[in-house]
Amino acid sequence: MIFVPPVDIYETTNCISLNQVRSTKVIDRIGIAYEMPNRKIWLNRPKWGAATLDEDLVMVTQNGSNRLCSGDIVRFLDSSPVGYRGAVALGPFISYSESQ
Repeated sequence: MIFVPPVDIYETTNCISLNQVRSTKVIDRIGIAYEMPNRKIWLNRPKWGAATLDEDLVMVTQNGSNRLCSGDIVRFLDSSPVGYRGAVALGPFISYSESQ
């Protein structure tokens, strides 16, 4: 379980390196948490589409680079015959640490 406390001062970035991502967690209707080395968590609260976020969906990231950036589109699939369930446009990434 990833706990993301509210903080007043935090680090932000527009892009993260995909080869550094150790795991991801969709937080229902809020955002996507990306776990990096050293227990660092980058939380992304999408610019649009957050209402469709569901932890039971499969996240599909398709881009031509090794970076995931604000403005990139992430799609979601489920096990239904249709498969496609929605998409989000990523916002900036906010850094948290699990030790906080």
